[in-house]
Amino acid sequence: MDDGVKDDSGEIERRAAEWVARIDGRPLDGKEREAFRQWLDAHPDHRPAFEEAHSAWRSLDTLRANPAPWQGAPRPARRKGTGRRNIGALVVVALLALAGLRYHIGDPWIALSADHRTDPGERRQVRLSDGTMLELGPASAVALHFTAEERRVSLLVGEAFFHAAPRQGAERRAFIVDAAGGTTTALGTEFAVEINDSGANVVAVEHQVQVALDVALEMAGATRSVTLSPGDAVRYDSRRGLGGVERVDVARATAWRQDMLVFNAAPLGEVVARLNRYRRGRIVIWDPALAQRRVTGVFPTRDLGDAIDTITSELGIRARSVPALITVLY
Repeated sequence: MDDGVKDDSGEIERRAAEWVARIDGRPLDGKEREAFRQWLDAHPDHRPAFEEAHSAWRSLDTLRANPAPWQGAPRPARRKGTGRRNIGALVVVALLALAGLRYHIGDPWIALSADHRTDPGERRQVRLSDGTMLELGPASAVALHFTAEERRVSLLVGEAFFHAAPRQGAERRAFIVDAAGGTTTALGTEFAVEINDSGANVVAVEHQVQVALDVALEMAGATRSVTLSPGDAVRYDSRRGLGGVERVDVARATAWRQDMLVFNAAPLGEVVARLNRYRRGRIVIWDPALAQRRVTGVFPTRDLGDAIDTITSELGIRARSVPALITVLY
């Protein structure tokens, strides 16, 4: 943690939240205690920010037991200057501590495992050694496992679009993408794979692909594999196995490649998961029942500032935020 002096209110809020999370996790050692003391003394707004964040953290148990008072609170008005004094919003700092700051700094395991990855809001095109063009969506990562027998790509998180170099001439190896307990084998060239909370979604764009479950996900009487033609999509997950083939609008399903997100009666949980790939802070759904509410909308990914307001207005729900850290929908 860099404890240099900054008077930016969002930065102060973030630092205060990090100190709350660190102190709650374990006792500070001598060096950390001195760093904390220096941070408190470095700016007159640091101590009040920490006290408010700490108070919010301590109030979480009460809030979980009886969320009604918070849910009934009026929607906060937009205010100029620092939003740090909005104590109600700081309640959600606790969620950051529970996550161990993972969503703010990224998953270190993925950072170590990935051969190519993107930051939130970033897209990147990569040409692989066999000539395959790979386009990574935001907050996504892949690991490469090319051998003499196969060209295998592991999608670790997020989404990716593949234009696989065909098996022709000297190239006879199969091109396979594994993700969330299933594999997608290119029988043609273009397809997209996206990891969701419990599995993955595959869309065939050009020619065909074969989608199969790993042995660990096979279920009695369940379909083990399916071949998709252009415009076909299939989902699979650890609970329901391989789903049925659906027809989709390919342009809409891959709109992220054109810096757009298009949702047509999509579950709020899915919408939030997509939006989170474009943000350093996280959106969290407080009530799991809200995750099934349906959202329809088109959002330009280069400017998602109004997305939360649009969603809360459409669904008649509220949002509270700690700037740059977490927004809670409830």
